[in-house]
Amino acid sequence: MSNNIQEVAGKNIRLFRQTKGLTQEKLAELVNVSSSYIGYLERGLRAPSLDLLARIGIALEVEPTVLLYTTSADSDPTLKKLNALLAGKNPKSINFLYEVAMAYFVSTSESA
Repeated sequence: MSNNIQEVAGKNIRLFRQTKGLTQEKLAELVNVSSSYIGYLERGLRAPSLDLLARIGIALEVEPTVLLYTTSADSDPTLKKLNALLAGKNPKSINFLYEVAMAYFVSTSESA
């Protein structure tokens, strides 16, 4: 796990971009930078300005702060992908998926 904020931001930008099904080129177009700059960001070689971070958050439909932090979910890539998938979704839809997951775990005798 990286402690470098540029690397953390870059990994999160890549994860959310891929989860949204966007190419680097499309994200670059949406935030008005070059696709090579998006590549630099994702590899942790450049740090985005606050303005760019805000634009990326809007394009990826996440709060910009989410792009800056690492959590214990980082140790489980599937959990992080699930979190990225749910980011920005309607709370009612998220609750429905939670209820489905709970029913699944109850039916398989796994507790949540």
